[in-house]
Amino acid sequence: MNIHQEIEKLKNSNLLKSDKDINDFEEAITRIVGVGDINCIKYLCARFHDGTEHDEIMFGLIHAIESFDQNYPLYDTLKELAKSVPLMFPHAKEWAKTLHKRILNHKPTLEVYIDVVSRSETTTKNLIAEIVTEIKHKNPSRFEESADRFLSSI
Repeated sequence: MNIHQEIEKLKNSNLLKSDKDINDFEEAITRIVGVGDINCIKYLCARFHDGTEHDEIMFGLIHAIESFDQNYPLYDTLKELAKSVPLMFPHAKEWAKTLHKRILNHKPTLEVYIDVVSRSETTTKNLIAEIVTEIKHKNPSRFEESADRFLSSI
């Protein structure tokens, strides 16, 4: 299998405009995850797109990224995720928020992510802080406590 061909398939089909695009996209995700290389998280993050009409397929990307936790330490997968967040902009800002809502909703993951982001490059740290701030402001009753914990610790 050629990983670059699979990455290209993700790129060419991520708007999911046809059944063929959906099939190609899902197959590429499976093959990329099958490589088992944590560095593939960046390729998956780069292929989110807010313009798709098939959210359930995009959730497949989330599950694929989360699946790396089975073979790597959580710290390492979250570090790769944090480094990959800039690759989601500007085309997948809402999906970046979705990923971060999942982290904010899971305290053990949040604690590790705080450590990861606090050690990240300043531009990445600032971008992630902006995402978390937007999440907090949009739904303070649900996210204020975890967002404040995150923001005060990074």
